[in-house]
Amino acid sequence: AAPEQGRQRPRGGGLTMDDPKRPLSASSLATYAACPRKYAFRYLHRVTPEHRPAALAFGSAVHSALELLHLMRMDGEKVDPTKLVRTFRADWQAQVDTGLSFKHDESANMLRFMGEHLVLEYAKWLGDRPILAAEQPFEIELVDPETGEVTDERLRGYFDLVLPGDVVAEVKTAARRFDEGTLGRKIQFTAYAYAWRQMRGRDPTILIVSLLKQQRPQLAENIAPRTKEDDAFFFHLALDAAEAIQSRAFPPNVSFMCGDCEYAKACRRYRGPELLHEPPPPIAGMVSLGSVIPRVLADARTAQIG
Repeated sequence: AAPEQGRQRPRGGGLTMDDPKRPLSASSLATYAACPRKYAFRYLHRVTPEHRPAALAFGSAVHSALELLHLMRMDGEKVDPTKLVRTFRADWQAQVDTGLSFKHDESANMLRFMGEHLVLEYAKWLGDRPILAAEQPFEIELVDPETGEVTDERLRGYFDLVLPGDVVAEVKTAARRFDEGTLGRKIQFTAYAYAWRQMRGRDPTILIVSLLKQQRPQLAENIAPRTKEDDAFFFHLALDAAEAIQSRAFPPNVSFMCGDCEYAKACRRYRGPELLHEPPPPIAGMVSLGSVIPRVLADARTAQIG
C-alpha cells in the first residue's frame, strides 16, 4: 500500500482534561520531561501564551516551505525554488504580523534572510532523493519491547520524511549543531525509533537534518543512534509520565529556561488550576472600584436623608 501522507500537522496533543485517554505524543512527552507545569499550561489548561518566541514561528514557516517541496516531489512536479521561497516568505510575514518576541540579536528581516537561504539549501540537499513518505502520521500502542506487554497507552506523532533503507529524517531549525550528548538525550528522536521498530519490526536510521540559523546559513546532518535498550527506556519513561499526568502531578522545573518561557507570569501567579483563567489580583495599596462605588452611593443616600 502507498504510504500515508498528511498535508497539515495538527497543533497540540497529549492528554486533556476532557479526554484523559488521548494518545501521548513525542512533543508532549518532551514538554512534560522538561517542565510538568508547562505541559499542564499548554496541553491541559490551554493557557494563552504570554508571547510567541520567534524561533517557534521561524521553524513553522520553514516547515511550510519544506512540506510544499516534499509534496511537489512526491507528485512528480518540477520544483521551482522561487515558489518555495515565496511560500516561506508569506508564512513568515503572516506570523510576524501576529506579534513575536525576538531575542536581542534577532530581527524579522534577519530571520527572513536566513529562512530563504535555508529553504534553498535544503532543496539542494534533497536533490533527487526518492521520498517514500512526508509528514507521515502514526499512532501505535505502547508495548513493552522486552516482555511484549501491551498497555492501554498510545503514542502518536509524525515522521517528517521517510527515505529508502528505513531512514527516518527529522528536520530541525537550530542556532547551532547538535552535539553527541544532546543527540543522545532527545526524547523525540527516541520516540521515533521506538515507533518505527514497533510498526516495521526493523531498525531505523534516525537522520537529523539541522538547518542552522547562523551568519552564513547552512545545513548539517547527524545520525541519532537508538538501540532496543533505548526503546525500553522510552517505554518506561512514557508510562511513568502518563501515570504522573493522570495523577495531576505538575510541579514547575525552575531552570534557566524559565527566562524565555511563554508561561512565566502564569507560573508565578499559579495558585491552583481553578484560578488560572481569573484576572490577576489587584496591586497592593489599590482599591477596586467595585468596592468603592456601593459605599459612595450609600453615603450619598444618607446625606440626602439627613
